[in-house]
Amino acid sequence: MLDLSMVSNNNSFIGFKGSEDLGGGLKAVWQIESGLTFDGAGAMGGAGLRNTFVGVAGGFGTALVGRHDTPYKLAGSADVFVDTAADAQDTTGIIGSGGFDTRAANTIAYISPDFSGLHFAAATVPGEATTPAGTPSPDANSLFDAYSLAAVYKNGPLNGSLAYEDYNDIADMSAWKANVGYAFGDLKVGATYEDQSRGNGDDRTAWLVSAAYGMGPISLLAQYGDRDSDVAANDLTRWTLGVGYALSKRTSTYIAYNSDERNNVDSSVITMGVNHDF
Repeated sequence: MLDLSMVSNNNSFIGFKGSEDLGGGLKAVWQIESGLTFDGAGAMGGAGLRNTFVGVAGGFGTALVGRHDTPYKLAGSADVFVDTAADAQDTTGIIGSGGFDTRAANTIAYISPDFSGLHFAAATVPGEATTPAGTPSPDANSLFDAYSLAAVYKNGPLNGSLAYEDYNDIADMSAWKANVGYAFGDLKVGATYEDQSRGNGDDRTAWLVSAAYGMGPISLLAQYGDRDSDVAANDLTRWTLGVGYALSKRTSTYIAYNSDERNNVDSSVITMGVNHDF
């Protein structure tokens, strides 16, 4: 089945951020970020429903409280089609499925300074926070509902990350993933492996590989991923081929063909769009 019937806004948002010098190398930081939709679903995705926080930053790193991507999500993946209909790191995609690609409310997080390309991040989400869709409510007696840890390295042609996340509620879900990427001149390749223990008979493993080749403003993109679950209906295989074109430093366009095999049903979609950063 080839679906050409949808116009969709994948990831548009607007935000405001600022800081105040507190002296002694410290500063107060804040951000309010909101999603925007203009595809018939309303004018805004909700004020402050993206990364919205207050915190303190200095030589020690950054500590913040608010709504924020978990370190597990920030650790990323090999996905080269992020924020398109072929997105592979998503709650319904290959990596981060079933709730492990989360922007959590009531997050208390710490992000370390950079050490020659290496930094660490840690976060906890108290028991009042919501759990991923389809999982039991958090145990009110738990000290916290979730914690998330990540180490991220990026230096020269090499990048990589290792992350772990645990939901300490009735479901007692946890996941870990490892990601690595390398640039051979104009060719960039990446690979990600993820293992989820879900506590509900739906344990999952997933892997994703990708390649991107740049030719001036043109990028040739390809990736393949597979998600295996103890519940056969949640298995997913996805491959995508696409082309990106940089119209300027801030504006780019793309077109891609994506094919999914889910629960023994094949589906395909052509996705195309324009991205602009300002």
